[in-house]
Amino acid sequence: MMKALNPFFVLGTVGVVITAILHVVVALVLSIPTAHKSIFVLYPVFISFLAIGAGQIIKGSKAVSES
Repeated sequence: MMKALNPFFVLGTVGVVITAILHVVVALVLSIPTAHKSIFVLYPVFISFLAIGAGQIIKGSKAVSES
């Protein structure tokens, strides 16, 4: 049976993917150069969620393998 995914990991992954798509759309389609600064702020936010979720998954898997 599949375990539920860590919510931080899911939020981080979805956030990075959506931010990357938004960045491509703004850069190529809309050609708004000033929007890059505001989009670059979103990357570290979602990458931190992704790192927290990955750390919790690794910590959980180590606890299961040790017991």
